[in-house]
Amino acid sequence: MIPREELTSVVAELNVDREATVAEFLCKLFKGKFIEVYLGDAYEEVSTEQISTTYPAVFSGKVIGAYRECLIMEGSYIDRRPLQTKIEKNITYKSGKQIFISERAIKGLCEVDGSGVVDDIFIRSREAVELKDLAIMGTK
Repeated sequence: MIPREELTSVVAELNVDREATVAEFLCKLFKGKFIEVYLGDAYEEVSTEQISTTYPAVFSGKVIGAYRECLIMEGSYIDRRPLQTKIEKNITYKSGKQIFISERAIKGLCEVDGSGVVDDIFIRSREAVELKDLAIMGTK
């Protein structure tokens, strides 16, 4: 999580001339950090008889730069190439895939820092009251 003081400082710095784009702002805050970028889509929907669950589609990787309205990431991906036999599969996580994302496509973004991921952030509206009460009491 970006410390509040750092966030306030970056906002104040970029508000001086107001020429920075959202992508440039995000790059300044998250450069070199591992993030998830949610684009508003679902990559999978699992349905049973009475319940349907969607999983948000995200890009993940390290922020490496920005150019105008384009956020540039060194993306991570899953390599599912099969081994020599058809029975076994070699599934490995890799990085190094460059991803160029229009800032206008970004619906949400968060740092992957061990305190929850994008999927954890989506809640039912009824849970918001409980979370508010917990925040007021100062618990996490």
